[in-house]
Amino acid sequence: MPVAGSLWAASLLGFFGLAARLPGQVLPFSAPETLYRLSDTVQVERADSAVQQALEQARAHLAARQWDEAIDVLTRLSAAAGGKLVALNEWRFIGVRQYCQIQLASLPPEALAVYRRRVDAVAQGWYERGIAQRDRHLLEQVAEQALASRWADKALLALGEIWLEEGDFAAARAAWERILPLSPAEGAQTPRTWPGVAQSDIDPAAIRARLVLASILEGSTARARQELAQLSALHPNARGRLGGVETPYAEALGRLLEASTHWPRTPPSPDWPTLAGSPTRNQAAFPASDVGGVMWRVPLPAAPGANRRIFGNNVAVRRVADDPQTPLSYHPVVVGGVVFVATQTTILGFDLRTGTPAWGYGEGTIYRDAAAGEPGAMAGLNPPEMLGVPRFTLTAAGGLLLARMGSAASGQASAFSPVRRPNRLVALDLSAQGRLALAPIDAEEGWTFEGTPVGDGSRLYVAMRRHEVRPQLHVAAFDAQTGQRLWRQFVCAADSPASNLLLEAANNLLTLHAGVLYYNTNAGAVAALGTLDGQIRWLTRYPRATEGDLLHPPPHLDRDLVPCLYDRGRLLVAPADSPRIFCLDAFTGQVLWQTGPEVEDVVHLLGVAHDYLIAAGHRLYWIALTPPDEGKVKAVWPDGAEKLGYGRGTLAGDCVWWPTGDKIYVFSQRTGRPVRQILLAPLGLRGGNLVMTPECLLVASGTTLAALGVRADGIQAADRMCLAAPETRTSTACLARAEGVARAALPEEPAGASAGNPPGAVFPQTLATSCSP
Repeated sequence: MPVAGSLWAASLLGFFGLAARLPGQVLPFSAPETLYRLSDTVQVERADSAVQQALEQARAHLAARQWDEAIDVLTRLSAAAGGKLVALNEWRFIGVRQYCQIQLASLPPEALAVYRRRVDAVAQGWYERGIAQRDRHLLEQVAEQALASRWADKALLALGEIWLEEGDFAAARAAWERILPLSPAEGAQTPRTWPGVAQSDIDPAAIRARLVLASILEGSTARARQELAQLSALHPNARGRLGGVETPYAEALGRLLEASTHWPRTPPSPDWPTLAGSPTRNQAAFPASDVGGVMWRVPLPAAPGANRRIFGNNVAVRRVADDPQTPLSYHPVVVGGVVFVATQTTILGFDLRTGTPAWGYGEGTIYRDAAAGEPGAMAGLNPPEMLGVPRFTLTAAGGLLLARMGSAASGQASAFSPVRRPNRLVALDLSAQGRLALAPIDAEEGWTFEGTPVGDGSRLYVAMRRHEVRPQLHVAAFDAQTGQRLWRQFVCAADSPASNLLLEAANNLLTLHAGVLYYNTNAGAVAALGTLDGQIRWLTRYPRATEGDLLHPPPHLDRDLVPCLYDRGRLLVAPADSPRIFCLDAFTGQVLWQTGPEVEDVVHLLGVAHDYLIAAGHRLYWIALTPPDEGKVKAVWPDGAEKLGYGRGTLAGDCVWWPTGDKIYVFSQRTGRPVRQILLAPLGLRGGNLVMTPECLLVASGTTLAALGVRADGIQAADRMCLAAPETRTSTACLARAEGVARAALPEEPAGASAGNPPGAVFPQTLATSCSP
């Protein structure tokens, strides 16, 4: 990618001439200032001048009512333009093919008739084969390549039915919404701007009834009520078939909506296969009514990255919700009763119930990176001149356990750092006790894997960074069987606070849902890419915070492990270069709303519950997702100046479990009120990143992985071990455990404050009751 000479010159000036030499420091040049200034410019792969000229040509033909000529240009570009982007406005970009299809679907009736005479026969063939073979790809081909044909609305109707049957209600809604005439969404702050099909003859009442049904089935009660009110107002007497019965739409859907409030929830999976529990980064764990003593604990090597040297200044900056000495960088996963945790050079596995090494491996190490044994390899893993700290995550997908091994450092600050070996991806076969499933995949020279991949069973997808003056951000796909790279797509390039003068820890993760990858670049843009070919479906820019001080960084700069969170057709994004949180339409990239800067300390998006985004940093936040309060902070705890957060919490059942340095607080998801707390000091623990399982609550600090037993039938699992063996019932360990459980379980409020909790009770009133509305 070409780099403007002025940018390179500015970098050199910043490096050589902006600050006086520090006292007592001998440098061959003046040290640069720690203040940084970012350009708001984000480089994307725009369509070249030839494509732009062709689009101008098409517009001129349309203005002159030269329909055939305009259609010729647009259809040719749609077929041949590839993955280049066109700006819809200053902030949103889409592919040239999509842009051309939108222009064709917006043709006036006379021109539309000309276009349809050309394409209807082909589109009809795709549609009829798609219906006969139940081939979703053929139906998508109609919608993506013949949006203005007479068959696009029918294809979208069928696609919605398929998505509905497969349980992807948001995708069904997105398909059906494109059939309706374009109009502002009822009650929304921002009108829908994604054009649908042209001149559909499908009954709009039938489409609106389907939208209500999709909202009911996905549990979006507030939206379902809104859509039902709109259906009743616009089509009060409309009838049709629902559930195989001819019935008035509004009446039948009203009964279904009322009944849905009593439907049981789908139980969550007992596994926790990746950060935040799922590739959508939005998963609630099993509910736990209580926790007890420590079932087991194992030591972990001290997580690196606490002490940094910023242009000669030795700093140990307090990061949001983190430990200044041993960062909380370990994020375990759970698969099939085994808990796995990665370091920079090893992967460890332990039995979830006992903490013994998985599969009999000594000390739990199931994989050690061969590169770690090379001379000098360890010295370059964590250079002190690095902005940020490395984070260690894992992903289990398709029977594989995926990890990034090696340094997280990205950049070209070679004046400060030794030569570094490129990092690599490893895939272990979970069915073969962790043996390598394929040869490790090394990043090429000048490239860095930004984090652990996500997978869909056949492919692995990972964010990559190319080291340039302006870091270039890409997404790549690899074959899960061979490790062969299938595609790599450039997304954007933008300034970094490190300014290529420092190395920078790269920890970006992708989000995956229904064949689409979502990428929070933390560099001024969010993008959606198709998994099949990597083409960008949309790219949305946002305003960046362009100034700061590396010695006193703003809190939002600590968002180093905050992938996009997908929720029912919405994408929630907390970029590191903005103090705000953004909500985007996942199918179009349109910004629906944004918060104010009061949430700038948020560094974890924990999940969505009861139409709130629950986010955490120094504090815990409840942010409304539905009108009229969407984007507003509805609850925060604590509401003063205290900075209590310490690690990543988790959603479990109807509760939020949130760690601080010496306690774990439990909150109601509905009300935002704390319902109890668990003292950690009596258990010999500090806070850390939490993972809840049906067997135990895992707490991963910077030096320890511990499992706290969860309540089961009134006696928690770890204490049953003491009760089971008569010879151990009075042992010092069991007495200490019982005392610790009792102290931890008592809420810090006056004794007897709750009628159900007599003083000294080991297990207070269950959280299943406490966390109910």
